[in-house]
Amino acid sequence: MRLNQRTAEKLRRHASDGTLGKLDQVTVSWMYPLRLIQSGPFNSWMLRDPKNLFLELGPHLLAFVLDLVGPVDWRDTSVSDPVTLPSGSRVYRHWHVHGRKGQTEVDLTLSVAAGPAERSVVVRGQGALAKCYFDRDLYYREEPIGFGLFDNLASAASVAWQLGSNACVNFLGSAMGALRKTPAADPFVESIARSVNRFYETIDGEADPRLDGQFGTHVIAECERILALAAFEPNEPKQKAAPLTPAADPTVLVSGGSGFIGRHLVRALVARGIGVRVVTRDVGSAQLALAGLPAELLQGDLTDRAFIDRALEGIDVVYDLAKSGGEDHYESDVAATRNIASRALAKGIRRFIYTGTIASYYSAKANAVITSDTPLDPEIHKRDHYARSKAACETFLMDLHRKHGFPVVILRPGIVIGKGSPPAHWGVGMFSSDTRVQFWGDGRNPLPFVLVEDVAEALVLALDKRGIEGQAFLLTDAPLLTGKDYADAVSQAYGTRVRAEATPIWKFYVRELVKESVKHLIRHPNRKMPSYRDWDSRSQRARYDSSKARDVLGWRPAGTREALIQRGVVDSVRDFVR
Repeated sequence: MRLNQRTAEKLRRHASDGTLGKLDQVTVSWMYPLRLIQSGPFNSWMLRDPKNLFLELGPHLLAFVLDLVGPVDWRDTSVSDPVTLPSGSRVYRHWHVHGRKGQTEVDLTLSVAAGPAERSVVVRGQGALAKCYFDRDLYYREEPIGFGLFDNLASAASVAWQLGSNACVNFLGSAMGALRKTPAADPFVESIARSVNRFYETIDGEADPRLDGQFGTHVIAECERILALAAFEPNEPKQKAAPLTPAADPTVLVSGGSGFIGRHLVRALVARGIGVRVVTRDVGSAQLALAGLPAELLQGDLTDRAFIDRALEGIDVVYDLAKSGGEDHYESDVAATRNIASRALAKGIRRFIYTGTIASYYSAKANAVITSDTPLDPEIHKRDHYARSKAACETFLMDLHRKHGFPVVILRPGIVIGKGSPPAHWGVGMFSSDTRVQFWGDGRNPLPFVLVEDVAEALVLALDKRGIEGQAFLLTDAPLLTGKDYADAVSQAYGTRVRAEATPIWKFYVRELVKESVKHLIRHPNRKMPSYRDWDSRSQRARYDSSKARDVLGWRPAGTREALIQRGVVDSVRDFVR
């Protein structure tokens, strides 16, 4: 579809009409991090076989090559930087393909490793060089100017002018497209629309060869020729997860057991010989996440009453950690907790342990102290969907406790860090990439971090502690690290500098205000009123006191700066970069 972008059309025209001259070199690059490698699902088709990655992404590169020069005599395919995934499959993160068409050299570069993105086509001819950034719909042409001493300056100014004017046109087009609700609001969507329109425009005449089915078969055939030249290392035998059969009959049910905290909780429970049943939306992903742990997996819909009744058979204690996340999932999150809790009440379970979040507090006041008994934000309706959904679930559960004696216990973890969590943690700030963050404020106030294994330990302690029904417990370690400390630790663990910027809260608010104003102007269905209170609370300027969890549950978190950095940051980075 990218072939029908305006800039790609311009590159194609200049390559064919002689503007660039006789083509010497065509280089197509796709360098874009693939998050599936870090976070899964590891059983997706793209990751099941080393060849699948190129069959999935390679056509994006080959389509440009075939359109510009036609079939190529491929000479070499090199693959490097392999990583073995939890599924046992191997993925090669770097690919370089070299070929030749007549006198034109052709190179393809594919990288899915972490780093800045670049998706581009560079064509060098005898007369000029042209580059198209097809992910950003930008284009420039560079050619000798002959200004002598000022040649470099003039060439750079020409490129800057072309890119600047192109970017301004794109911005205006996107803005007008957003106001008019047309595909022009997004370059990728517009390229698809242009392809579809082009297809119908030529359906009764001479078809655009790029939209013909034969073109697609030629692209895949080129991919297969390239793959035939690749030398893949012998793959290690796939890890076969031990049958997920509980060591004892399941008496504990965990929803969200394949998530970040859930995995550690299940591991801690089975280590104590407790029979665990995990309910999940995707049993394949859960098998990989819980590989080797003797737990029973049950796939189904958490809002389905019949499914939950089946899941609760023989269960004594329920842990509710499940969440969907995102604006569109607010209702489903609340509905799932309501359904699980209602059926648990009907079944007479002994205890229901729910994980809330400190995001539901109002934590912007520097002189405030938040404890386990501090009420949630009284203006929760002004907060984001995650904080609101968690608070709504807590309100429903506590109402059940007051009216029906429902045995609920609520634990509210702080900013949870550790192995299995991306180092770019949004509890610290707004990460625009793995190595750039804008703090929620100046980044100098201590943040309420807590290690994931310590959260799991607290959840296990709440299993049998008597007399705690109807209570809430805050789970935060001592105030040992600031946002700046965290960023510095990530920098050191990565071996590269993380660009961390102090950012006043009002700047975040103003940006959202502008964005939401546009949404209201075009009557976007997801428009909302911006909330300064919500942004301000992310600064976490208040101090957290988790002494109740320590005194009542006997909880002992790490308690040292060194432990938080090593187990919370270093281990997280090592796991993330593999």
